[in-house]
Amino acid sequence: MRVLKFVFISIFTALFIFACSQNETSKTNTANGSTNTINNTVNTAPNTQIPSILNNELAAAKKIYSEKCASCHKENGSGGKTDFDGTIINAEDLTTEKQKKESDKDYIEAIEKGFPEDGMPGFKGKLTPQEIKDVVAYIRKEIQKQ
Repeated sequence: MRVLKFVFISIFTALFIFACSQNETSKTNTANGSTNTINNTVNTAPNTQIPSILNNELAAAKKIYSEKCASCHKENGSGGKTDFDGTIINAEDLTTEKQKKESDKDYIEAIEKGFPEDGMPGFKGKLTPQEIKDVVAYIRKEIQKQ
């Protein structure tokens, strides 16, 4: 546990130092009574590594959503009546305000356990816990626009 805390703190510290080094620095030269301001601009381009990691996770989650969820909930999350394995079900509309207010924990539980009485299968053991969390993040960001 201590090693995990140390690694986490080290990564956080490194990211903090890196982010702080991206700022513009100014130096003032007051030799001979004159004041000259020198601006040294460090490359302040956005860090594209972190967003690309998030984009990769969302891309993987989108694929899972398309394969496992979209047949009932639709690609846009609107849900509605659909035929699932010969049974007509009324899949939840994930874009409603009610669904936007549901907690991530509730989404994770629903995906893991499913709603067999309503026709939704559970995905615990079929998807990893991280894949389920990524699908929830995809729903939040891309479908619910949060």
